[in-house]
Amino acid sequence: MPGRTESRGCEVILRLSKKELTELIEAQEAAGTDATELRSLLAEVEQDEEHIVIGPRANDDDFVAELRNKSSVECGAGLECMVCHQKFDQLFSGTCEACFRKWALSTKKRD
Repeated sequence: MPGRTESRGCEVILRLSKKELTELIEAQEAAGTDATELRSLLAEVEQDEEHIVIGPRANDDDFVAELRNKSSVECGAGLECMVCHQKFDQLFSGTCEACFRKWALSTKKRD
């Protein structure tokens, strides 16, 4: 479904494929409006092969929470994340929340 939207309070997230973003840029420029910001976003996306996510996807939090609930949890002062090596009071499968989230989302199939 092109241009899927989702609303969270006052925030609206619009997901576009690269093709849809290119078409939007072309439409804006054909209408005589400035598409500079969209062009810079497209350039960022093209440089990052993994793709850039602006805001969380609709069910990312649920997906990460489900994996977190299946993981071992360590609690204590000064625990070291095995990925970023910073100290935390809680680790999930040996990693901090941020590193765990990044890993979890890297395993998720994207549409």
